[in-house]
Amino acid sequence: MGLLAILAYCTVFSLAYAWALVWILERKEKKYRQGTVSFTDAFIVGALVIMLVYISNIVVLIRWGSSALVYDLALIAALAGFGTYKETRYKFRAAKTAHRQRAEIRLLEHHIKQDPANAAYFERLSEVYEKLGENRKALEAARMALELHPDVRNSWRVKQLEGK
Repeated sequence: MGLLAILAYCTVFSLAYAWALVWILERKEKKYRQGTVSFTDAFIVGALVIMLVYISNIVVLIRWGSSALVYDLALIAALAGFGTYKETRYKFRAAKTAHRQRAEIRLLEHHIKQDPANAAYFERLSEVYEKLGENRKALEAARMALELHPDVRNSWRVKQLEGK
């Protein structure tokens, strides 16, 4: 294998590997809505991984050419294991958060039965339903809050939820 082919392979492999790692880390925000991964953090992680994988791949391909496939498969297996671990943590954290939000909904519904004219309860109920992804119920609660307390904030909230 020529030096140019080794460099091309190592470049493509390290870029794909870094992209997969950053994708795993960004799922926390995009799929599970558990906070953000800043561009700076993702860039630093991606840059370090690209450098480490690129250099180590070159060394392995040049020094131990017959072991390069095993090395790359081990890297991919490590990435798959990390992805599985993070996905499990994200799911567990999402389930725990959803459980807390469901408890808050039950508590808010209890307080609404006691004080049905309190618009603040409906506002918060709308926010919690939206966090759970239940936009129809969030819109119903926001409309109740607007009916009880017709201010600009509640009308904007209704318009925002109607746009979803």
